Amino acid sequence: MRKQYRIPLQVKIIALVLILLIFVISFLTVLFALNETKDEVKRAEDLAFQTAKMISYMPSIHKAFLSANPRREIDPIAEQILLQLDADAIWIEERAGDLYGEAGMDRYSETTNKEDRKTSLIFGNSYIRHTSEGDKELLKGIAPILINYGNYGIVEGTVTIVFDMDKIHNSIAADIKKIWKQSAYILLVGAIGSYFFARNIRKDILGLEPFEISALYRERNAILQSVKEGILAIDQYGKITMMNLSAKELLEIPQESEGQFIHETIHSNDLLEVLSSGAEAINKELHYKNKVIIVNSKTISENGEKLGIVVSFRDKTDVKKMVDAFSEVKQYSEDLRAQTHEFKNKLYVILGLIQLDKKEEAIEFINEETNIQEQHFDLFFTNICDNKVQAILLGKLAKASEKKIDFIIDETSSLEELPDHISLSPLIVIIGNLIDNAFEAVTESVIKKVTFFATDIGKDIIFEISDSGNGIEEGMEEFIFKKGVSFKGEKRGYGLTNLKKEVESLGGSIELISGKNNGTVFTIFLPKEL
Repeated sequence: MRKQYRIPLQVKIIALVLILLIFVISFLTVLFALNETKDEVKRAEDLAFQTAKMISYMPSIHKAFLSANPRREIDPIAEQILLQLDADAIWIEERAGDLYGEAGMDRYSETTNKEDRKTSLIFGNSYIRHTSEGDKELLKGIAPILINYGNYGIVEGTVTIVFDMDKIHNSIAADIKKIWKQSAYILLVGAIGSYFFARNIRKDILGLEPFEISALYRERNAILQSVKEGILAIDQYGKITMMNLSAKELLEIPQESEGQFIHETIHSNDLLEVLSSGAEAINKELHYKNKVIIVNSKTISENGEKLGIVVSFRDKTDVKKMVDAFSEVKQYSEDLRAQTHEFKNKLYVILGLIQLDKKEEAIEFINEETNIQEQHFDLFFTNICDNKVQAILLGKLAKASEKKIDFIIDETSSLEELPDHISLSPLIVIIGNLIDNAFEAVTESVIKKVTFFATDIGKDIIFEISDSGNGIEEGMEEFIFKKGVSFKGEKRGYGLTNLKKEVESLGGSIELISGKNNGTVFTIFLPKEL
């Protein structure tokens, strides 16, 4: 496949700057030329008009008109004025058309000049006239020579001041040429400046081309939006520069928030404190809008200067589901191990009896175990009809047998299929934790007895677990559900905390009855409908 050629950013910037400079210089030059032409023409018109009137009023001109040889007196005056005026010609003509004074260019067209003079001769007016004679464009200022004869005055002739427009245009063209020569230096400076400017921009963008940056941006955006964790980036001024979809959903921010200040978007003091403190947070739990989120933050810095912060969010519920899933697997594994261990021991007993040729004792032992299992199964499948609860209790029965604990399922228990909103995961946390705690409570007791009761009569589903342990010390009932509180050693005290959260999430409640050396009874109430 043929590789597509892309113009480098540096070339684009230099070309753009030069094009802009050329455009600006050209625009200003044209504007200058128009204004200069207008000003020069206006100046020439005023000069021609005023000079023609001044000459027409000169007494020496009037006197020369009345002399025998007007030309001899008028010519020197015209030549002198022409030298001072910087005009191209001065014509001083008699009414009939005789030329009394001439200085500068030859007469271009006597007929044309007569037409130009007619208004002045008839009405005695002074005016400006633009005419073309041959390939010349002329500007003429015409004024009448009014000679006073005492009681009356007569227009005896006219004064015409002539400017060649080509000379004016050539003068302006010369000025424009100078401007373009000076503009060449400006273009050179602009090219050098744009080169260094482009280099500085490339340095700021790490030498990447725009198409590379856009590709990186698209890839980054795709990656961030595909991540299930909420990700939020904030600059050094506290403005949100990036937020993926997961963060918007987790923080419940419906509107576009990029470019806004973080305190305008998020209204949690705990979270704002983490975001603004600058300190890195690792797996920090925060309460946000009736949920618990796990926050991790990392500051962005360069050369010791803080440029921003990147924060990731996880809903603790999702983490908890994952932990519960692992707990389920672990629980099943332990229960299966207990069952395997128990049946292996019983098989060894049967094998030993057979080897000792005590077949009747072996048969009796098998019948006893069969009766126990049938009693349990009859109780499970007759009174307790929910498969999830059945699975949990079967595992605990094996575990109790291994620990030599008398685990009794109350015969009056009655439980139909549980509602859909009560899944296996919370049941493992609730029933499993309570039974395990009861097993541990009776470990040191003389009578090792744990009783389980369940019923769904009425509006609530009730689970009751009682043990024959030493009970809970007086005054400690309200503390045992707090995180980290345990009487079993360090790194314990999480089971009852998780149990309470699961019960509350299902809209239920916990009742606790305990006394010193009188055992403990936990009763769980779960509503059938949320």
